[in-house]
Amino acid sequence: MARFLLLIFLYFCLACGIILSQTHETANILFYNVENLFNPAKNEGKLDDEFLPDGPRHWTHSRKREKQVNISRVILFSGKWNPPVLVGLCEVEDRDVLNELIWETGLDRFNYSVVHFESRDQRGIDVALLYRRDRFSVLDAFPLAVEMPENSRPTRDILYVSGVLDNSDTLHIMVNHWPSRWGGEGTTLSKRMIAARTLKNICDSILSDAAGAKIIVMGDFNDNPWNESMRLISRKPSENGEGLVNLACNIAGDVPGTIKHRHEWNCFDQILVSESLLKSLNDSSYAVTDSVMHVVTAPFLLEDDPGFPGSRPFRTYAGYSYLGGFSDHLPVMVELKKRAIE
Repeated sequence: MARFLLLIFLYFCLACGIILSQTHETANILFYNVENLFNPAKNEGKLDDEFLPDGPRHWTHSRKREKQVNISRVILFSGKWNPPVLVGLCEVEDRDVLNELIWETGLDRFNYSVVHFESRDQRGIDVALLYRRDRFSVLDAFPLAVEMPENSRPTRDILYVSGVLDNSDTLHIMVNHWPSRWGGEGTTLSKRMIAARTLKNICDSILSDAAGAKIIVMGDFNDNPWNESMRLISRKPSENGEGLVNLACNIAGDVPGTIKHRHEWNCFDQILVSESLLKSLNDSSYAVTDSVMHVVTAPFLLEDDPGFPGSRPFRTYAGYSYLGGFSDHLPVMVELKKRAIE
């Protein structure tokens, strides 16, 4: 009951903030790996049995609903008085859980809609994009397959969405969830390199057609900014040269990454932009306010780490033990801003 009362208070405060701030001068972009947002009904053809009510995780509609409320709370908290215009998500099973996330938690009050396509991932987990339709108009959207070698497990598609932000800027957005390190970092690197080359080809094609295109790439890449796969497609904000600019090379927040394994933090969740989004704010178009990616943290998103020093993300499960938390990843965000038109 306390959690729902808190949500009602947040909705009221946010609604007041939006009413008082109708001149859209900033646009927050959020990415969040939500850790297995599954539907507790069987998805035929998918390996989702562990997330059924009689499966080893005993996943139920009430647990799903609690997780959806938690996710909505994070989305609203991240933007404070300015809820994110775009929210990239990964580890979601289907369109139903996304529609419920919007319509049964209050996110519909902020005009959120969904872009989602089913992928060939064997577990049934996909990527998706939420967008505020009062501020972002979708022009095109489709999935881009990441083709793995023959006899390899298929992986998640890259979601491509183009649209217009505040009747001003055309954005090309790509949401990613690259192959995991399960089986060893070195052993699985070749799969992430395939995903990196696929993404690079998409971005090169867009920039070839329009040299100043504004591209935003976000995702859980299962590699750090300095790893080979990410260096293939991106560079540091301080570096010259080609490639997207990886804002995750400079992060701000109370922790040094987005996911923790034993004692070590990694920054697998990243947001990258094309050079055109780093230009100084000399007109009314949008640009990144700084060259920093913010890791969204709050006391409710973290818990004391019982095995290693410091804190860790407050996740939904520890093994098969239900904790009722948020995710094993922390969300990340960047802010776009434009100069007010005088």
